[in-house]
Amino acid sequence: MPNRAPDPLLLFRAGDHRLAIPARDVREVLPLLPIARPPTLPRPLAGFVDVRGETLPVLAPALLFDGGSALGTLDLFSHLIRPHGPAATMPCLLVDRVEDMVLPDADAIRSVEAEASHNGAILAEVALPDGPAHLLSLARLLSEAERERLTALAAQAEARAADWAIG
Repeated sequence: MPNRAPDPLLLFRAGDHRLAIPARDVREVLPLLPIARPPTLPRPLAGFVDVRGETLPVLAPALLFDGGSALGTLDLFSHLIRPHGPAATMPCLLVDRVEDMVLPDADAIRSVEAEASHNGAILAEVALPDGPAHLLSLARLLSEAERERLTALAAQAEARAADWAIG
């Protein structure tokens, strides 16, 4: 990590993971919305949500990082984190709960090996007073092939939503 003041981070839980992303990468945090899950979606793709008329893909980081886990029961504390960027390639994240916004000390951030996580998506460990969190790179969450597949699936979901639109 460069030797500069760190950016504010959004902390959240996804399964057994406590994760963080730079707040500047977040467009909005949404309450849990109804998720449409057509058959044959890849396991980490929870489905699609409608946000103000836009069909957005929803990725479950817990399923991405824990190969053997299943999507558990969602509760009222679950959130959708919508990152900046095109919806088809930058999906919303389905998280168990958004915890806080923090501004860690620069010396509290320690880089980790790229091989330590799926696609090298975990960049660093952040030491916080109430326990560590892993700094996540949204750009590395999906491979190029996974992004292409997501784009195709998002286009299908958008077409399906248009077919069912009332109006």
